[in-house]
Amino acid sequence: MAKEEKKAISDQAKDALVDVRNELIVQTANIYIMVRKVLLSSLGAVALTVDEANELLARLVERGEVAEADLQKMINELRAQRARSEAEAVKARNELAKKASSTLEDSVETILTRLNVPNKSDIEDLSRKISHLNEKVSALNQQRKNSSN
Repeated sequence: MAKEEKKAISDQAKDALVDVRNELIVQTANIYIMVRKVLLSSLGAVALTVDEANELLARLVERGEVAEADLQKMINELRAQRARSEAEAVKARNELAKKASSTLEDSVETILTRLNVPNKSDIEDLSRKISHLNEKVSALNQQRKNSSN
């Protein structure tokens, strides 16, 4: 019966680990998809802005409303603005990645807590208790040997 009980506990632990692993995979995939969408949308917005600005400037030059020197100045300003936008997008992406990482860690911790998976300190406490019990059992065995002699 003890072997069956140990086996059942072992199977439960394996099942819990598989559940945790699967949940981690799902959460990681969700975070990856979210970060990817944010990055792609920010890059798309930057590219769209540059394209529309270039088209507007080309139309203004065609109409003769903007001199070529002014056009060069506007293009340089647009490039600087694009560089700032890209820097902001990178900063936003990094912040989102930090938030996603934190969220993933919190999710993992919550999942492990729900599944009653012991953490490092729990395992260390159990190891200390087992060592203490082993010492007591050894002392009792020694007492039994001494009393039987």
